[in-house]
Amino acid sequence: MGEADTIEPIRIDAELWSHRDLLERIIGRWFHIIDEVPDVEIGWQVKLATNQDSADTALIALNKHLRELSWVAILQEGSPYDLVILPEPPQAEGLSNGQVTAIWTVFTIFLTLAGAAWLQLQDTGLKLTDAQLLTEAFCWFALPIVLVMFISSDLRRRIALQGGVSLGHHIPLAVPFLMTPAAPIWPFGIIGFTSQRRMDLITFSNRKSLALITIIAPLTMIVSGSILTIVGYWITSSITPNFESAPPLVEPSIVSELVLGFLLSSEEMSLRSVWLHPLGLAGISLTTMGWILLLPLPGFPGDRLLSALLSPGEMEESGTQTWLFVGILGAGIYVILNGGFFPWLILVGLGAWRRFSPESSNTPFVLNEFVGLDDGVRNQFGIVLIALLLLGFPGLVPVEELQDWDAGLDTSDWPIEVTFDPGESGILVLPLKTQGIMPIDIDFQTSFVGLEVMSEWSGCGQSSPDGINNCEFKDIGPSSNQHYQIDFEAEVLMSASSSFIMVLHWEENLESYSHSIFFTPSSRPAAATPQWTWDGNWDAPQYCIELHLDEGRSGNLSIDSPLFSFAGESILAISSGVNETVCIDGVLGSSRTVNELYGDLEMMVAPDLIATMDDGTVIKWKLSIEKQHIQMFEGAYPASEAFQRESYLVLIEDGESIRCPFGINQNPETVDWHSIDENGTWVWNLSEIPQGFYSPDGNHSLNGTLIIPNEGLLLQCLGHQRLQVAKLQPAPTTIDAYSGNHIDPSWPIRNHGDEPVYIEVQRATFGVQSSLNLSSFTLQPGEQWQTGINTFEENYTIQNILWLEASSNHWILHAVSHCIAPEGCGV
Repeated sequence: MGEADTIEPIRIDAELWSHRDLLERIIGRWFHIIDEVPDVEIGWQVKLATNQDSADTALIALNKHLRELSWVAILQEGSPYDLVILPEPPQAEGLSNGQVTAIWTVFTIFLTLAGAAWLQLQDTGLKLTDAQLLTEAFCWFALPIVLVMFISSDLRRRIALQGGVSLGHHIPLAVPFLMTPAAPIWPFGIIGFTSQRRMDLITFSNRKSLALITIIAPLTMIVSGSILTIVGYWITSSITPNFESAPPLVEPSIVSELVLGFLLSSEEMSLRSVWLHPLGLAGISLTTMGWILLLPLPGFPGDRLLSALLSPGEMEESGTQTWLFVGILGAGIYVILNGGFFPWLILVGLGAWRRFSPESSNTPFVLNEFVGLDDGVRNQFGIVLIALLLLGFPGLVPVEELQDWDAGLDTSDWPIEVTFDPGESGILVLPLKTQGIMPIDIDFQTSFVGLEVMSEWSGCGQSSPDGINNCEFKDIGPSSNQHYQIDFEAEVLMSASSSFIMVLHWEENLESYSHSIFFTPSSRPAAATPQWTWDGNWDAPQYCIELHLDEGRSGNLSIDSPLFSFAGESILAISSGVNETVCIDGVLGSSRTVNELYGDLEMMVAPDLIATMDDGTVIKWKLSIEKQHIQMFEGAYPASEAFQRESYLVLIEDGESIRCPFGINQNPETVDWHSIDENGTWVWNLSEIPQGFYSPDGNHSLNGTLIIPNEGLLLQCLGHQRLQVAKLQPAPTTIDAYSGNHIDPSWPIRNHGDEPVYIEVQRATFGVQSSLNLSSFTLQPGEQWQTGINTFEENYTIQNILWLEASSNHWILHAVSHCIAPEGCGV
């Protein structure tokens, strides 16, 4: 080696630096060290070096250098600063781009399947393998959620990078089905939105950066979700899907509900919540998940945001932790008392457990604790946080099973009483909608209780001489705009001075329903009820009714029948302004004279009650009798002679509703008589076949026999209108005069049995010497007997009443004569 190649010696510092000396020399580039911080392993009291403009930028530069040595510096409040050196928290390796892409792809597929399950609830005919179903679920449910959550994740990642923090994208979690077991729990698909890295090991430059990084994703999700919710509700169809079971009912957030209140009615919004468009469900899913992320639960972004808003060290204080724990318990109790929504209870339990778990309640790692947040920034973040928690609140029970989803017609808005003015026309409008969500078809039948308004009404735009026509309505739903309009004409109510009842009948799922509307005249005096009540005594009947009397008017009552009186008096005085119950008493046989025929309708009608007022006004009431029916006796009758006209017969048990059935077959050629033999002979036993079409004419009746049982009620219908109701009674044998009310002189009594029939005659006279020449007799099989007795004799001074009564082994023919002349009959 030559002289020129001689190696220069290396100078070595004779003073060996310690670890602390190394850190002091590094820190000295940005801060001037004053003294060591007591009770800290590595820490100094420092002040900003003269060549530095701000402690924040100096700390950033210092940490950039220290991180190369796996150290970090924390600047805390001191004299003027405390600088603490700590080992840099371990940083786990993040997921690769390929792994993140795979996770988001699976998340999208799961959301597509969850959206398809939601659509299947609205149409059970759809299959999960249908391409159209999956396409619609992807476009309207999965894609909006994925886009919003990815944008939220990317915004947080970019803002964190600006603050010197590498967080990567969120990890979204979802389930590929609706969590709706026995009761709806979670139909939103999304179940989590977590970070790749442990947030308690991430170092944030300052509290403002921590607050901004924490709030950006929930803020984006809540705002975007609210917009999607509003749009989803707006495009949701108003037509009810074909549900087969109780559907879940979702609830929008408060802010969405407030905005929707200007666009939709509350009823329409509630209905659309049941079959909400998948875009609306996606919006609610985003809003709900964003709201959950903002809850101050350990490990949640909301807890970190609260830590950023509080003063340094305040979050770690035991008092703060205790109040947060008490708040969680209070929220849990409130949830339990208000529906006990299961996911909320899970969050409450998780928050209460993690609040005092050392591993779960670590506060965020903030490097610059001295700067903090100024009041203006803190107030802005606080206002945004409170607004998001309040306006984004999804409700105490955001998902629940819809009750009474298949309930029928809603009559809650129908009147039960109407006051009318005699002589005036009117319109009764009944809104048609359902209590549940399923549309139904209704066929209404209308009947009246009260004689003065039995005809000349109109419904469905047409009138009928037999009352209101049947009206059929299709697709009545919860928001149906259909109405049942009934018009009543002035001439119908011109003389109506008594109350009456209009009864609407309909069927739902083969069950019968009815609604009664009580019509009351405004004029006085007036009958308070549409029918007389009856004490049940056929021999000496008493009928009673309540009258509404007029203020300042008095008068007298009389009866348009000599067979009835007011406890023996023909006149009853009525006082003004007092409601009074009026009773009339009948003599023997009078109850057999109260059946009258009104067109095709035979009813039990009491004699006219006449009010003659002191001012000369005369008012008449002709009212039917409640629960009194003609009597009909059991037996086997020739079909051609059993009834006078064709009708539909219905056997009704005592206590059942008396109305004509729906959908009855009016074509006798299609009736199945069940037992027609080769000779065309048939037998119809009403006990075995309780209803069917009857015609006294035609081939079916020539050789037919109608067997009437000994109990129940027999209803005759013409179309859907009631013709007659008969009370069935036991009898020893079959004779023609089946009606037990009275015997018309033109009606023969014929023995249709195979044995002789003994008929005992019992005579009675009142105030007159009877000229009836009757005695007991026997009718042989096939023999008939005609009374030949006139109902009225001696210029209508005597009234004869005849009726049959069945005993255990024979018949009794009652023959009663009454003097009906006001001046008497001389006896």
